[in-house]
Amino acid sequence: MVGGQPNVNRVVRLARRPASPPQVTTARLVRSFITTVVIVLVNLAMVAYFVTEARESSLVQNEAASVVRTTPPSNPPAPVATSTTDQPVASPVTEVPPTSVDTTTVPPVIEAPRTTLPTTVPPTPSPVSSRIAARALSPALPNPTTNIVPSPNFLSACDSAAYDDSPKCLWTVLAAIDNARSSSGLPTMVLPTNWTSLTPAEQVFVATNLERTVRGLAPLSAMASALDVAAAEGAEAGVDPAVPPGFPWSKYGSNWAGALGNPLEAMYYWMYDDGLGSPNVDCSISDPGGCWEHRQDVLLPLGCDPCVAGAASGVTGQGLASLAELIVDTQGAPATDFTWAQEEGYLS
Repeated sequence: MVGGQPNVNRVVRLARRPASPPQVTTARLVRSFITTVVIVLVNLAMVAYFVTEARESSLVQNEAASVVRTTPPSNPPAPVATSTTDQPVASPVTEVPPTSVDTTTVPPVIEAPRTTLPTTVPPTPSPVSSRIAARALSPALPNPTTNIVPSPNFLSACDSAAYDDSPKCLWTVLAAIDNARSSSGLPTMVLPTNWTSLTPAEQVFVATNLERTVRGLAPLSAMASALDVAAAEGAEAGVDPAVPPGFPWSKYGSNWAGALGNPLEAMYYWMYDDGLGSPNVDCSISDPGGCWEHRQDVLLPLGCDPCVAGAASGVTGQGLASLAELIVDTQGAPATDFTWAQEEGYLS
């Protein structure tokens, strides 16, 4: 204070009143109202736009769905006819484990054209000088009236260039043999339990006896060592083997087959597919004398005092598997290397 009096001006400055609120005029209210109305109109326009868009989109989708539901399905393409001659269908293989096999099959050759029949006179008295004459004196069982084509076709399951005893080949050939036998009312072929341990030559011998005995013929008693050598020569040369000089015989038959890797394949063709139209090249309409000749050899009636055989497998000069057998009615006791008696214990 000055002179004892308070400083009124300072107090007034320090104790200032709050400022008065601004005055709201009519013009300002009008502007605010217009602004609000504009905003509301804009929002309404946007809402209407989006609603219209959504409705049009829904209509398009409904129309598309309607087209899908109502349009009938197009007709499926017609099947294309194929010629079975252009695309042969392989015969089915039943119950045979798959293996890797060359599907290129070589047609089997069951008989080489005959040239000169054996003329060696046996040391024992006999008027027979040829195998054909021998058969004429002792007729075999009746020949089939028709061939039975292998079913299933084992040619696509077995090798043609080498011995093939694979499960697929073996069981396919057996199925074909059983099918062929059924047409004659014969039972199925049952192989001995030691089959896979036999040599190919021994398998030819055993298979021959299985075909003989199932028809009531006497089995061949043994494989003669001298006949095995002759059969091996025939297999290598690709011809029917002949009885070697000095070996006594009264009747004999001989068979050869090529491009077949399993002995059962050869046995099938010899027994069931050996007539006109078969792989037997020695059988024709002009010369039917060779038809079913292999079957007649396998089933040759024999006196068996004893009756023996020779068998062999090999490869021809053309690189094909080759099998040959000799069936001989003889006398005495020729040297043998395998007998039917020792094999019978493995037959069920």
